[in-house]
Amino acid sequence: MRSLPLLAALGLLALLPSCNAFEAAAQTRYGVVLEPTSPPKLVVAITVDQMRADYLQRYARGLGEGGFHRFLAEGFAGMDHHFSYAPTFTGPGHASIATGTTPAVHGIIGNNWYSRTESRVVYCAEDFSVEPVAMPETDPGDKGRMSPVRMGSSTWADEFKLHFSGRDGDVPKVIGASMKDRGAILPAGHAADAAYWLNAGDFITSTHYMEELPEWVQEFNASDAVEKRIKQGWDLRDDADSYTGSMADNNPFEGTWTGGERPVFPYDLAALAEANGGLDIIKGTPHGNALLVDFALMAIEAENLGADDTPDVLALSFSSTDYVGHKFGAHAMETEDTYRRLDDELARLFTALDDMVGKGRWMAFLTADHGGVTVPGLEKQRGLPVDYWNPEPMKARVDTALRIRYGRGDLVLKYDNDQFFLDRPLMRSAGIDADEVARFIAEVAAEAPEVQRTLTAADLRVGAFFEGAEATVLRGWHPKASGDVVVMLKPGFLEYGRTGTSHGSPYAYDTHVPFLIMGPGVPKGATYERTEIRDIAPTLSALLGFPRTSGCTGKPMEDLFD
Repeated sequence: MRSLPLLAALGLLALLPSCNAFEAAAQTRYGVVLEPTSPPKLVVAITVDQMRADYLQRYARGLGEGGFHRFLAEGFAGMDHHFSYAPTFTGPGHASIATGTTPAVHGIIGNNWYSRTESRVVYCAEDFSVEPVAMPETDPGDKGRMSPVRMGSSTWADEFKLHFSGRDGDVPKVIGASMKDRGAILPAGHAADAAYWLNAGDFITSTHYMEELPEWVQEFNASDAVEKRIKQGWDLRDDADSYTGSMADNNPFEGTWTGGERPVFPYDLAALAEANGGLDIIKGTPHGNALLVDFALMAIEAENLGADDTPDVLALSFSSTDYVGHKFGAHAMETEDTYRRLDDELARLFTALDDMVGKGRWMAFLTADHGGVTVPGLEKQRGLPVDYWNPEPMKARVDTALRIRYGRGDLVLKYDNDQFFLDRPLMRSAGIDADEVARFIAEVAAEAPEVQRTLTAADLRVGAFFEGAEATVLRGWHPKASGDVVVMLKPGFLEYGRTGTSHGSPYAYDTHVPFLIMGPGVPKGATYERTEIRDIAPTLSALLGFPRTSGCTGKPMEDLFD
């Protein structure tokens, strides 16, 4: 028999004469006991960019005991954990983890998207009302003009910070860090003390958080940490024969560095740097993840995270896995080696947390912002029904059809993120029914052989989809920000180059990601019941006793509490 829901139990409080009477009644009648929540000293939120769920098992032989396996040995795992929306990109992924809802609510519908109100493509973290904050005499320009202003919901870290703020003035610190700006900013939330991201070898921030970099960040930037790691180059950590989760090196489905002849180990990163972003070449190697752990450990020490009775939050997003996956694909030795080395860095981080915060006094969870499709060229070679997709022929057919039927070619403002955006004000002034135009475009676009289905804004406004890819698209469609016609590709079809991989679809290879959590109050175990990314924030709320986020549509993971 299930226990009485917590909200109902709380409602009984006003009817009972004393706390002792309430506890006795709760124990005897409902099995519910409410006790003050003692939070961990530090909550570490870990996002691994482009980590498919199958990597945990496929790469298991090369992983040690102190990283990914420590979660499995000491904590709880969600084995069928999914994004319940599309498109599955980095910006929406981080926002959904943090807010406990989907793009339909929080409004981060892509990394970039066309904005009707601004008549341009906007970026998910851009904020031209703030200025960059970088090293003295360094100006990163618009790369530093970032904030969470476009995210339309509070985050669990925002609610955590307010809930655990004391009357004596003690306030939790919340800090985010990543190679990517969006990976640092969105998980840390609106009320974060700081978010730092890497630009040209330096960690920078914006005036949304502060007016000047702290001394410890300036000290880190002034060191030669990035240069040293680039000089190390990149070779396999272990013997090549041990990489059983990968294809052989130098296969035709891997990309190459600019100026590099072949995708084969070892890589002389110092020689490749100038043609590949200078110091930012580190982002596309396992050294980027190691650098982030270096930075995180310095942050813990300098900011005294987890050092007192007021709990803190450290949000870390490991981006190098995404850069490597995009370049080399999901079955490359480079990708497997990156995860082996990330496992080492997680073990280093967790060991340091045991020493700096105290074993059993910190909590960590790990998930991913999206998965990634197997390189279509590889799958097609094996006879699978997949291929690459070029939307230009479809767009041309739509344009021609509109000119024939309506006698004009200005009805579509933009095709972006697999969506047609219509010029609705123009159509209103011309007396043209926009929904009729959308249905017509959907019919024409659906004739493309690579297209599975098209959905119009009218279809999505009704919200009648409850399962399958259509329901996933619905949860990623924002009524004000999204387009008028959504184009769903067939499973396994990808708009990308012929090497490496990408993501963004409503299908399992992009939605199935890991969820791991460990720390005080977390039981040891696993569930094969389906859980969702939007369930993470309310699960943390239930574990630690702080309120749900303002836009929350997820629910606590029941098996974790059973």
